Amino acid sequence: MNVRQLDPNQYNRSEGMQRKEKKTGTINKVKEGRDRFMELINLLPQAVIEIQFDGTLLFANWHSRKLFGYSLGDDVVGKVNVFRHVIPEDRERIAGSIGKMASGEKVRPPEITAVRKDGSTFPAIVYANLIINSGIPAGVRVIVADVSDKKEIEEAYKALVDHSLQGLVIVQDGRFVFINDFFIRNSGFTREEILSLPIDDMWQMIHPEDREMVMGMHRNLLTGVVTQAPVIEYRVFVKGREGLEMRWVSDYGTRIEYRGRPAIQTALVDITERKLSEMAIQESERRYRDLAELLPQGVFEADTEGRILYANRSTLDMFGIVSGDIGQNITIADTLAVKDRDRAERGVRRVLAGEKVMAGEYTCIRKDGTTFPSLILANAIIKGGKPDGIRGVIVDITVRKEMNRKLEESEARYRTLFNSTGTATVLSDEDMRIVLANQNFYRISGYSQDTELKFTDLIHPDDLEFMVDCHRRRRIDPGSVPRSYEFRFRRADGSVRNAFLTVGMIPGTKRSVASIIDITELKQTQEELRKKTFSLEEANSALRVLLKQRDEDKAELEKNILTNLKEVVLPFLDKLKVQNLNASQLNILAVIEENLKEIMSPFLKNISYNYARLTPREIEILLLVKEGRSTKEISRIIHTSERTIDFQRNSIRKKLGISNSKVNLRTFIMNKEGSL
Repeated sequence: MNVRQLDPNQYNRSEGMQRKEKKTGTINKVKEGRDRFMELINLLPQAVIEIQFDGTLLFANWHSRKLFGYSLGDDVVGKVNVFRHVIPEDRERIAGSIGKMASGEKVRPPEITAVRKDGSTFPAIVYANLIINSGIPAGVRVIVADVSDKKEIEEAYKALVDHSLQGLVIVQDGRFVFINDFFIRNSGFTREEILSLPIDDMWQMIHPEDREMVMGMHRNLLTGVVTQAPVIEYRVFVKGREGLEMRWVSDYGTRIEYRGRPAIQTALVDITERKLSEMAIQESERRYRDLAELLPQGVFEADTEGRILYANRSTLDMFGIVSGDIGQNITIADTLAVKDRDRAERGVRRVLAGEKVMAGEYTCIRKDGTTFPSLILANAIIKGGKPDGIRGVIVDITVRKEMNRKLEESEARYRTLFNSTGTATVLSDEDMRIVLANQNFYRISGYSQDTELKFTDLIHPDDLEFMVDCHRRRRIDPGSVPRSYEFRFRRADGSVRNAFLTVGMIPGTKRSVASIIDITELKQTQEELRKKTFSLEEANSALRVLLKQRDEDKAELEKNILTNLKEVVLPFLDKLKVQNLNASQLNILAVIEENLKEIMSPFLKNISYNYARLTPREIEILLLVKEGRSTKEISRIIHTSERTIDFQRNSIRKKLGISNSKVNLRTFIMNKEGSL
């Protein structure tokens, strides 16, 4: 029997060719997944670049080209050193930051002054992540953005971290304290499950044979044996559909300070693709889809005829369709308003022809027929060196349009308010140049609207130094100078007016807004009022002197009348009372005495007021005591016993508060009242 001899070498060659072809196919698919990812990054509205450690540019998306002043056709990859786009003072610092990052140190995103192609500069913050290839740092992926839009930068950096192709975690006290979205997606656990893992359970996620190696690396970092651990590879368990699955990762760990205490920051790269090439292709595709699904912007793919083959969740929500609608012959033109379809078709043809087409605004139509404004950016899908379709990003700009509309309305309202306010209002720059003024300003100043003015042109020379100093200090510390004050205002015709100024800074700028009120007439009125007030005060002073003199004269007159009656008339009446008068004479004497009392009563009011607690009889006795009458004389005059008079005198002393004092009653009265 003839047996065919097999050449073992021939068999080995055939088997080797098969492996080579399989490997080549795998590499091509991995490359295709990588290209699709980079194309998606290229469509993002943030400036993203990749560089080598020496600053050589490896990749720049379209937004970064625009930011730095390059056109889409400029050949920059491998020829531009990014450090040249940083001012010299910042180059060493940013190079040092990249060096520290490469050595494993945690670096705070530096603020730099970036330089565009035309030489102009802008302030920027640089957020960066290491590019890890086969577990080895190979470069830096960077987001560059103006600091004027910090919120967008922070969101972009967070998106870069969360959408990174690396798992980023921070371990502190043996527990996870931070995990990014990529780690969560690839671990199969929820964020809550991972963050709540006890210490022992966390280590259970690592294969038993590798666990001690990883724990040792953590100990060395935390105890300071090493500050940067070497890249290690090990197996981990993740949650899969059928339960726990094993995957390979490379671990790039460094010691950091997290919330004031030591922690381990680890970049975990899934290297299972390197171990199992078939799984590498699937993982690459899944990463692309997951990233696309997580993006807030719409992502779509279409064939060369414009039929939409894929749309992410944001796109479906944007157009009000479901995933089942995709692949049902929906074209790009079907999603656009009729007026925009021809322009869109021309754009698709240009993209498929290899042109770089900038983003354009289009009106899109939802499934229910409603429309919304959008911004669409697309490029060609290349397979086998030929265009195989189109991939694009679509952004709903309804909110942006509405904000612009409201901003325009707000600007119009405030401009109307500015021009219609009742006071002269001006807006001035740091150099005191007037950049805007309303109609009232031109009315009170006498200048025409086409006159270029500085605020110093309006200030009287004697007030100039003070106001310039206030203007300067207000831009350093607004609270250090008064907000309102008076100054002398020079009109166009040279006349000087008195004005009241109120100034405030516009937040976030070096400009100030001032209102000016002409108070010349008010000042004149105040001066006239001051003069009249002074004259009136002089007249009042003279009147007060006259009134005081009148009161003194009146008091003197009352005193003289009362004294004359008491000393000249009343003593004789008292003597008549003790004479042998008949009844008729006594009646006449009583009438005379009563009439004299009526005459004296107005003059006795002061006495009644000062001694309101005394009875009328006590007041009568008090007056007689004041005249120097003895008890016996008083008894005879008022026809009362001496004992009653003594009792009344004691009552008077008690009411006057001198009952226990040796002071003479007449002396006390004279001292208290003066001459009555």
